[in-house]
Amino acid sequence: MILPSNPQSHCQCVVCCQPFFSEHCIEYEASGDHSVQAIIVATQKVQGYAGVMQGGLVTALHDSAMLHCLFYRDVMAMTASLEVRFHHPVPLECELRVQAQWVKNNRRIHWLKSEIWCDGVLYSSASSRFMSLADH
Repeated sequence: MILPSNPQSHCQCVVCCQPFFSEHCIEYEASGDHSVQAIIVATQKVQGYAGVMQGGLVTALHDSAMLHCLFYRDVMAMTASLEVRFHHPVPLECELRVQAQWVKNNRRIHWLKSEIWCDGVLYSSASSRFMSLADH
């Protein structure tokens, strides 16, 4: 199931709402009760070293996936902390599966994790804490 459109307060996001990583916007879909995923093919637009995605943009992709996981749960939040591990350089022109999972929450803090896969290989993983916005 493709997720509903972005919340009004988020529809100007350069990462989520514009064709940032490739020629198309990212479309996240539910992949379980507490998780979302998207398939993208990163193009030269996000190249760092030859043939691989720039590391800061890999981090932005993790952040986007985890935020959309919260949107799926009807939670409006902002990133409080984000830790990324790079297992291998993330290749361009490869079908990447980006997945994020909600882990738990304690009051206004939500813990999430995400992974980026290509051809059955884990390229990057991340964990984060998001803080719910006070008026949501």
